[in-house]
Amino acid sequence: MLKLLLAGSVLIAPAFCYAKPQTLILKPQQVTLVQRASICTELRISCNSDATWQLYQVPNQPQRQYVIAELKLFELEKNAQSYQLRNYWDFSNYQPLTQNPHWTVDGPVAPEDLLDENGKFVRADALHLYPVLFPINDKDYSIALIQRWDEMYSGGGMTEEVADFLQLNSQGKYQQVFQNIPFSVSRMIRACFSEQDYAQSGEHCHDLEKLVLNIEYQQANTWRMKYHYVRTLSPSSDQLPMNQRKTYVLNANKADAIQFPRTWTEY
Repeated sequence: MLKLLLAGSVLIAPAFCYAKPQTLILKPQQVTLVQRASICTELRISCNSDATWQLYQVPNQPQRQYVIAELKLFELEKNAQSYQLRNYWDFSNYQPLTQNPHWTVDGPVAPEDLLDENGKFVRADALHLYPVLFPINDKDYSIALIQRWDEMYSGGGMTEEVADFLQLNSQGKYQQVFQNIPFSVSRMIRACFSEQDYAQSGEHCHDLEKLVLNIEYQQANTWRMKYHYVRTLSPSSDQLPMNQRKTYVLNANKADAIQFPRTWTEY
């Protein structure tokens, strides 16, 4: 699970204090039937039992709430049992064509391989919005649109996520601020293949890999991206264990802004 950190220090000058804007980790909310009906009516979204939208609250701001419904983000103001729509962003037509996995497949994915004959993005079912608002300057926030890749192995599997960060502007508009950012990785690879391997390793017959990202806001349009990559091994493995950290300063919207050491992605 992604762990989020924010540099929360206060810069003190003789005449004023300046606190960096806070990352807002949205908190899932339970809703009553009355509240649910109010939200569905206001946002014109489904209230069927299989509807997958979720209501969130901004920390320490109970009146400021959001709904994520697939690739749509609604900003609400809560008043008693009713909700008023303040802003709305629809990312359903957004195509993250520059996103590429680092672990899941060999080599970059060509943009034309992600579009069907009608030019529609074919991996839309693997996209989701991450329920965190990341500050991009003193007043504006961005949200991560995540693309997921999954692979299944014999006795193992993998999930990798890559993000584009989209700045939320007024009147439902948005703009890309960072693209193709490695977000998370979790992989399990079978390491036992013989009776001797199983006897030697017992229940520890898999190599496990994990990539965790910490994001720190530094200043307008500048983040510090802290990655922690861990590879723990089965006693039967022929690989090398790893426990490494690497930090990048992200201040430009380039698809190749994050370049990991090859030892992280090779296996």
